[in-house]
Amino acid sequence: MRGYCWVISFFMTNNFISLSNITKQYSDGMGIRKVLNGLSLNVANGDFIAITGESGSGKTTLLSVIGTLIKPDEGTYLLDGKAIDYSMDALAEIRNKQIGMVFQDYRLLPQLSAIQNICLPLLATHSSVPRDAVERAMQLMEMMGISTLADRGVDCLSGGEKSRVAICRALINSPMLLLADEPTGQLDDVNAKQVADLFRMLNTELHTSIIMVTHSAEMASVAKRQYRLANGKLKTIEN
Repeated sequence: MRGYCWVISFFMTNNFISLSNITKQYSDGMGIRKVLNGLSLNVANGDFIAITGESGSGKTTLLSVIGTLIKPDEGTYLLDGKAIDYSMDALAEIRNKQIGMVFQDYRLLPQLSAIQNICLPLLATHSSVPRDAVERAMQLMEMMGISTLADRGVDCLSGGEKSRVAICRALINSPMLLLADEPTGQLDDVNAKQVADLFRMLNTELHTSIIMVTHSAEMASVAKRQYRLANGKLKTIEN
């Protein structure tokens, strides 16, 4: 009986991410506004979630909470079954090893080549980039169809190529979770579809868990689950 109860408990708690009653508020000059208001979300390993919502609804704030870039005012955040330690050293370890991030503006360094930008996160824990990491960077670039651009400066890349470099950089440390904030926001329809296909491939073939914020209904449709953020809470969208 004890073993049976353990199995039930395992499957009830087998979430990579568990947010419970998360609240985040800001002062907007006219008072206090709760951007996130008692929000809860469970994310299993290998999940792919898209979050939509109006501008200013709190999508980026939610992604920043999950990415440990900001601390919620209230609520609990469990990552891989453990409560988040908000000390500087612990957060640096989480961001570098467990979570990869793709920002809307890519945040690539113009003075570096494409492959140097991809390998940049490795310098947080190494004095120089290990050879096997360079090989992994090239494998990622080949997977993304940009291996010929390794030594090209990022200022010479198109928007679609920059987005692929940013995705490779987010994956260089083999994170369990990929967070993407409007990854196709600056792309035309053709490049946006290609990025959508890449995200689907990352989820199905590499089993990378993905949480993506997007305004695009087409981009959201590639996810396994969709939510809409409104009034500080998430509402399930039926596919």
